[in-house]
Amino acid sequence: MRCHLLAIGLGLCLVVGTAIWALWVSVENWLPFSYVPFYLPCPKIFNMKLQYKGEKPFQPGAQSQYPQPKLLEHRPTELLTLTPWLAPIVSEGTFNPELLQSMYQPLNLTIGLTVFAVGKYTYFVQNFLKSAERFFMLGYQVHYYIFTDKPSAIPQVPLGPGRLLSITPILKHSRWEEVSTRRMETISLHIAQKAHREVDYIFCLDVDMVFHNPWGPETLGDLIATIHPGYYAVPRQQFPYERRHTSTAFVPEDEGDFYYGGAVFGGRVARVYEFTRGCHMAILADKANGIMATWQEESHLNRRFISHKPSKVLSPEYLWDDRKPQPPSLKVIRFSSLDKTTSWLRS
Repeated sequence: MRCHLLAIGLGLCLVVGTAIWALWVSVENWLPFSYVPFYLPCPKIFNMKLQYKGEKPFQPGAQSQYPQPKLLEHRPTELLTLTPWLAPIVSEGTFNPELLQSMYQPLNLTIGLTVFAVGKYTYFVQNFLKSAERFFMLGYQVHYYIFTDKPSAIPQVPLGPGRLLSITPILKHSRWEEVSTRRMETISLHIAQKAHREVDYIFCLDVDMVFHNPWGPETLGDLIATIHPGYYAVPRQQFPYERRHTSTAFVPEDEGDFYYGGAVFGGRVARVYEFTRGCHMAILADKANGIMATWQEESHLNRRFISHKPSKVLSPEYLWDDRKPQPPSLKVIRFSSLDKTTSWLRS
């Protein structure tokens, strides 16, 4: 009798245990998601906080291979007008300035412009601002942001109606390379703390340059890159990308579209914040590993523009070099760097 009762009890336990296990499995499979660890932003991997059950964690795929776009693809005197990802390439003759002015002026936009005047570079501020007042975004509200370690050295330049200037003190660094690598951090912090409430678009330019012709709303877009004047007619294997695998700015020889200049980039204020913050995080990763990219923030800018394509590309007429003769392909020079002695400035 006892053996019979014991067998019945063991059977009941087995049935109940099986039912509980089956219920647990069905509930687990019913759950729509599972949590995974959060990863800090890094150029190599952007894992999500939340992933659906059964989905593999995101792993960056190989860069898609396609021929290099060439700015002078058709004829030496004609520039390419569209990138392979359908972003317009802006140059003289590709837009109607009167039409764009009639479209953008009613929007009451405010355009921000950042420059860094550190050390002896305060020398260039006066001519930069005077030329900007003649040619940069005329008819729009403009807010100049000058970052400097010498606020008292910034000259007073008369500004037109609706145009403001703010001076932000920054720390002085002993090496110009350190100033360069800190630029992305400073811009992203300034946007987060202040500029996002004051401007709709923002451009980040070098101060040792001057405007020669009108720069208007044809340059506005989500994320703007500018083709470097020194590499617009060479194969990408000759671009001065960072080639060391150990750097987060590394670019293989068979990748890259154009070589972009770090002296001119911009876009909607939110997009510029995301872009500069991403570059800053990559610079921090390199710094933690004891690496400085070949061309500091410009190397990281080019790496990021490969994976985060610009929505509009400016031709070299928006970033020329006064030491070079004007080629037949450029009908006009709008913004160019001055012929200067860099050793004196960086000493």
